Amino acid sequence: MNRNLLIAAIVVSGIGYLFAMAGEQTVLRWILKPGTILLIIGLAGLTRNVTKAYKTYIVVGLFLSAIGDGLLLLPGNQWFAAGLFAFLAAHLVYIIAFMTRWIFSSVHWLTLIPIAVYSYFLLRELHEGMVAGGNSGLWIPVLIYVIVISIMIWSAVISGSRFAIAGAVLFFLSDSLLAWNMFVAPLAWANYGVMITYYSAQFLIARSMEQKS
Repeated sequence: MNRNLLIAAIVVSGIGYLFAMAGEQTVLRWILKPGTILLIIGLAGLTRNVTKAYKTYIVVGLFLSAIGDGLLLLPGNQWFAAGLFAFLAAHLVYIIAFMTRWIFSSVHWLTLIPIAVYSYFLLRELHEGMVAGGNSGLWIPVLIYVIVISIMIWSAVISGSRFAIAGAVLFFLSDSLLAWNMFVAPLAWANYGVMITYYSAQFLIARSMEQKS
């Protein structure tokens, strides 16, 4: 498939999912939510002049994300936890991918400060909300998840890829909105914000194969 047509298909599929959410179209949600990620995998497959290891890790991370998308469509805390695990695995794979491109500098230690500060305040609010809402059983999985995605962002920074950094940050923003909406305070626009930042994040991470710095 032509690369530009595939990018257009990704955009149309992502926007279609937003309309499916608004219209509560269950079947379309099941098709388009993971389907958009599968299209991004197709785009990643067209990328050339990238190391086999990096490409493989990114594709595996995207595939695990597609599985997580399906699991999060199912109701109940057990499916939320399963989806969380799938995305946790995706982040671990992304970390490994970014590590293959690491160009470490002592300055990179400073970037840990804003990441750690944001994560601390987010976790503090989530913990209070989860205890108050009777979801304390999910606290440990959520804690581990936030730690791992924070490491993923730092790994992207060290890789030197602007696409990877932007994608990792947007991914954390997407997950922050999702968790905040679930456990702290409901936001009317949260579901749309979550998906827009999520699809943008995955697209940019896939594009990181094309640009190292």
